[in-house]
Amino acid sequence: TQTETQKQHDLIQRKIVFIPNTKPFKGFSNDFHIETLNPTTTSEQRQLVCVNGSTSHPPPKKHDGSEFSEFGFDPELNFGITFRRIGAGLWNLGNTCFLNSVLQCLTYTAPLAAYLQSGKHKSSCRVAGFCALCAIQNHVSRALQSTGIISPKDLVGNLRQEDAHEYMVNLLESMHKCCLPSGVPSESPGAFEKSLVHKIFGGRLRSQVKCSQCSFSSNKFDPFLDLSLEILKANSLQKALANFTASELLDGGEKQYHCQRCKQKVQALKQLTIHKAPYVLAIHLKRFYAYDPHKKIKKNVEFDSALDLKPFVSGSYVSKQWSFFSYM
Repeated sequence: TQTETQKQHDLIQRKIVFIPNTKPFKGFSNDFHIETLNPTTTSEQRQLVCVNGSTSHPPPKKHDGSEFSEFGFDPELNFGITFRRIGAGLWNLGNTCFLNSVLQCLTYTAPLAAYLQSGKHKSSCRVAGFCALCAIQNHVSRALQSTGIISPKDLVGNLRQEDAHEYMVNLLESMHKCCLPSGVPSESPGAFEKSLVHKIFGGRLRSQVKCSQCSFSSNKFDPFLDLSLEILKANSLQKALANFTASELLDGGEKQYHCQRCKQKVQALKQLTIHKAPYVLAIHLKRFYAYDPHKKIKKNVEFDSALDLKPFVSGSYVSKQWSFFSYM
């Protein structure tokens, strides 16, 4: 109708005003700290977070260096980065909007952007052929130095391109492999300790099975770069995390557990928890039905501007607030 057409026209013509930021991220040093570009007035201290959330603005904070060591960042990365203005927009090169959204989130992930801007990897890269870390470094440098629209040409066509989550996972995994020293297998424990990608985005999950008779516990630990959460039975992020870490009763059939101490099949409780929380947490909300991957779950999932992971962590935990800074 004419009214609807007018509404669409008004929406398209609506002016969007961007406010340039002037506050620097001063990088990794002995007085390492992160300063939020647009701080709020609250005094609550919060940790960085990435959710796969609308942009929120946690307050500026300083660290005494303990957090720097806790997440294993390399002390020699003593460089800085300043976001002087909003960076470039990205051209859609034919159904690449999902790729663009991932690149924009990673470009403004402060620890990653600071490392890439240093040029440290590219100056010593020994990867033959396509190097995802060199490609993302080229892209971030171009994006932060431009104010117009640029092409994400460095990262188109070299990785599987299905949707935003799959692209992000493939890109981070490829970056992980590219930043390892020669001869270090990408799935080895040493790889996760040395990898810049895992130092920023990596955490560990604990899968525990506990015997209901003798209370013997069997633990398995696995690294992760993001958490994929079911939302079919959850209307909030907190509920989705609670469901993810809920105990499951193994009480018969194929699920029955053979206890190493009891030497027989017994009832047991199985639980998945976050054993080590990452520095930057990426969360993927599963918006498609498991029985029908082409059918989308159309519902709102609520989340606050900050997230406390304490109820979902099984390892040592220092109380922190993870603050949402990007959403796609």
